[in-house]
Amino acid sequence: MTDELQVVRYRSGYRYVLDEQYEQYVASAGIFPVEPGGNEFVQLTIDGRLIMRRWYAWDGASGPAYNDVAFVRPSLVHDGLCQLWQLGIVDDAGRAAADKLLGKMLRHDMQVVAARMPWLPRKAFIALSYVRPLWVVRGVSWYSEHIANKDPGEVLTAP
Repeated sequence: MTDELQVVRYRSGYRYVLDEQYEQYVASAGIFPVEPGGNEFVQLTIDGRLIMRRWYAWDGASGPAYNDVAFVRPSLVHDGLCQLWQLGIVDDAGRAAADKLLGKMLRHDMQVVAARMPWLPRKAFIALSYVRPLWVVRGVSWYSEHIANKDPGEVLTAP
């Protein structure tokens, strides 16, 4: 180690980090790789198995969307699939299917969370579980069509 200043290279924007590996089959949602692959943290196999390794970092709900426990798993899968789209592993049709899968998973996870609530808030949360995924999917689909790109973003340095 020298007295020379060491520069840290990083990217900003992460809220969550996986503590253990997570896997999910996404083939039933119509998501398959153009060719199997990924990077050291996220991969998609030829049979449609999404593998997200420990230490995978993601930002959860973006923009005006509300981050709660019901959004963690759907946003994890969606962010991983979007990253695979940026890497060219998933095509545009797979990206659109990922947006729809986000809504389906959000509805499911909201109903799981609602089942743990007292009666009155549970009924309201179940009702919201039919509305919230609709506007979330519209928002991410609009973003996908108009703003999203395959640029990995700027590498920042500090100090």
